[in-house]
Amino acid sequence: MSIFSLEGEDGLNEVLTPTMRSKIPLQKAVTKKISSGVMSVIEFTNSPYLDFQSFPNDLVPIIVLSKASNIEVRDAIRRTWGFYRLYRHRTVRIKVFFLVGTDDFMTQRLIMEQNVFDDVIQVNIPDIYTFSAYKELSAMAWVRSYLPEVPFYIKTEDDVILNMKLLVNQLLPVIESASNQELVVGWFGSQHSVQRGTYQKFIDALVPPSDDNLNYAMSLLYAVTASGADRMIDALRHIELIEYPGDPFVTGILRDAAHVEITDLATATIRLKYDLANGECKSSFEKHHDLLICTTSLHLGAIKSMSEYFDAWNLLIGEL
Repeated sequence: MSIFSLEGEDGLNEVLTPTMRSKIPLQKAVTKKISSGVMSVIEFTNSPYLDFQSFPNDLVPIIVLSKASNIEVRDAIRRTWGFYRLYRHRTVRIKVFFLVGTDDFMTQRLIMEQNVFDDVIQVNIPDIYTFSAYKELSAMAWVRSYLPEVPFYIKTEDDVILNMKLLVNQLLPVIESASNQELVVGWFGSQHSVQRGTYQKFIDALVPPSDDNLNYAMSLLYAVTASGADRMIDALRHIELIEYPGDPFVTGILRDAAHVEITDLATATIRLKYDLANGECKSSFEKHHDLLICTTSLHLGAIKSMSEYFDAWNLLIGEL
């Protein structure tokens, strides 16, 4: 068994250990439905080999929203920033899970991918923008259903490259210090707000009308505490349909209705940035040492090359 270990002055410890176990199915029924208001339409299919009992209670799950067809992208993430490993002198375990929607042309390939990697979750939501709010909710519902003991989760997208050193050493302490609160942590800048008039019909079903706009977290990366997720899921119990889905729903409209607080990284004492570099991440990470996330060419809807994931990651771990 080969092991690659990297430890630096920042206290980061990565141990890359290939999985060497026999593939024996752990369960027969792998589909689970979440029943509560609008959540009743959400149904998950997990790999039959996914062993939830093997994960520690302090696991840090990163839920990566991905399209079913983006198989090569998921493979690039697994081999770069998303490798299952230990951090902080082997005391913090971070695990990436990929949440994909339905695609009739990809069914058999997804089954094979689940059987090989044990990290793909399929939800019965179409992979189209109209259902983006449902997919964001699915990430929250899956964590609370299958990993109920973890104190928080992080949500991101498959068109993002994460600087895991900054995430572990700077972002995680912020989230951990407030993990017992009802909280969403993310970038809530002035550019991330939704006018109530746009969603007025749905907002009035949850909260009284107001002239104020709602701030929401940028969808590329945010974290939600367990108690915050529970409050938001509970707020949906009387809602049977999301008529105006969109990125602002979960961390804006729903968060406000559930009275969940925010930590805004745009004004926080730690200096963490994001860059919509759209394929130029290696250069962006070179220029900005406080850059936490960077978007690849996939963010524009076209994949130039999977090499950009590896080029940026190799730079981040000091191999170039």
